[in-house]
Amino acid sequence: MKAFVFFVFYFLLASLIAAVISYPLFSFFDNGSYRFERWVTRAALLSLFLGLFVCFKLFGLSFHSLGYNTQFRTHLKKAFTGFLFGLAPLSLILSILLLLDIRLISPDNELSILFFTKALLAGITVALIEETLFRGLFFKITMRWHQPAIAVFISSLFYSSLHFIKPSTSIDPHTLTLFSGIEVMSSAFFALSELRPDDFMALFSVGVLLALVRYRTRTLAYCIGMHASWVFLLKTTKEFSSSNPASNFSILVGEYDGIIGWFSFSALTLTTIIYYLYSSRVKLPLKSVT
Repeated sequence: MKAFVFFVFYFLLASLIAAVISYPLFSFFDNGSYRFERWVTRAALLSLFLGLFVCFKLFGLSFHSLGYNTQFRTHLKKAFTGFLFGLAPLSLILSILLLLDIRLISPDNELSILFFTKALLAGITVALIEETLFRGLFFKITMRWHQPAIAVFISSLFYSSLHFIKPSTSIDPHTLTLFSGIEVMSSAFFALSELRPDDFMALFSVGVLLALVRYRTRTLAYCIGMHASWVFLLKTTKEFSSSNPASNFSILVGEYDGIIGWFSFSALTLTTIIYYLYSSRVKLPLKSVT
């Protein structure tokens, strides 16, 4: 499958670049605030994002073709609509987790206006980066080579997989070498072998819903809004509640963050089916995504 091979190469090349440049960056700019592993992961994310501009040249793409294809004010209105739409299914999921005591409200939480502002900004930042990459670049390129269903599958597969590529190696900063970045990235990819099916499928279902919205609406605006609302809600929930392994229903959530799992997978899959049936009233040409 052409798109799958291309994106595997894309991921591996970005990871190799990150592994090579992380040590020089750490040596010149580190002030003791972040561990070396974080420098590697941030360098990998930067490499993935900068790869956009290489693909722009290779495939004749632009931000407009990725889904930033409306006026700024219109884009904001659609993103806000997406934000509100995203709140509904996840709020229901989180409420049920609390009702079943899968998560317990923490008595010592310190929620504030500042916290909510930071959570919202984090949601917007994550949404902009990940939607531009997965529902923008990956989806658009795959649509050039394959049918829409394949584009939905490929973008969701890589989106879900990325969340489990995390370094498991902690290196003493006093023993760093030019090859330390490669060691960290190797351990990050090895972590894929230890992912749990419930965690993976939950994130995969997120990707499928967002990709379907991207295809049906022909814009990234709604996807960005939905994604931002989910990150905002997840950060807020983890702040005011904690996991309860003793719950009789703890099997419904995985180990990734104590929230996603088989229950969220089922709920989001149902949401996707409902949205698909509703949006099917509007027939779009198979290759018309702009």
